[in-house]
Amino acid sequence: MQTLPKCLLLPIDGTHESLRPVAFISRLYTPSELNLILCYFSPPPPPAYCGAVAQSPELLRKKREFLQERQQDTRRIFDHAREVLLKEGFSEELIQEHIQQREMSVAKQACLLADIRKVDAVLVQKRVTSSLEGFIRGDSASALLQHCLSSPVWFTEGEIDPKGAAICIVDEDASLRIADHAGYMLSSTGAEITLLHAAKKPSHPISCRPSEALKKLAGYADTPVRRDKLSYLLKASAILADYGLDEGRIRITLIPDRGDAAGEILSWCASNGIGIIGLGHSQPEGVWSFLKTSVTRKILADFKNMAVWVTQ
Repeated sequence: MQTLPKCLLLPIDGTHESLRPVAFISRLYTPSELNLILCYFSPPPPPAYCGAVAQSPELLRKKREFLQERQQDTRRIFDHAREVLLKEGFSEELIQEHIQQREMSVAKQACLLADIRKVDAVLVQKRVTSSLEGFIRGDSASALLQHCLSSPVWFTEGEIDPKGAAICIVDEDASLRIADHAGYMLSSTGAEITLLHAAKKPSHPISCRPSEALKKLAGYADTPVRRDKLSYLLKASAILADYGLDEGRIRITLIPDRGDAAGEILSWCASNGIGIIGLGHSQPEGVWSFLKTSVTRKILADFKNMAVWVTQ
């Protein structure tokens, strides 16, 4: 069965830094599997150039020069981005351009565009020191997750090996949403997926295939609460199976939570060749309670040489 191309939105700003996620997606997918929308939000004209009041010939001349220079800068930015993508093997016909004047923060405008274009994810570098005011300057999570309530966001950092993914599972439907997203986005790749849960009880990591979980994790699932958590792990594995992932690509793993779940997750992932971490967020608590959650905040702040996928 032919796989439909995935569609990602990549905001760019003319810096090499904003194009760093390209290396990750070029390792994750073959060019024919991906449609990429490059979006650039150009700076608005100065207030003096706007409005319906009569403008002097000198002011009109400066306005024309500004618009011409902005158009040239925009073309240069897209040409550079296309050059990078073509060198990575992407197909010219699968690269789209979106140019729009910036009317709000770039993070908000990018998320609105993502909703309109119904992309599979918004792709950004973890930390971007952009010249565009309001665009993920420093803390990328706060700006994007405030507005991207429908579209998943992929944060990338460093050198990423996409052969292994860990989807963090808790007893919430948000965990099933991130499992569904990962199943769809990774089904056509060779990535192996670990359904990961940090728990107080195990003193050491326990790992098994989904078909072995009821037997091998019986010692963990000795209370109704823990049985419910195990049921979410099994539901997530069933979602992955529905996307065609065979059991040889799926593991269920429990790791000990010694009071720093985020640190345990990051450490385990780094030690086990994980390049992708998936996180889910439940409504209706909202983005800010989500960002205040220590586990999520720490993972988004501290991850290195990985991609972190977040769904809401």
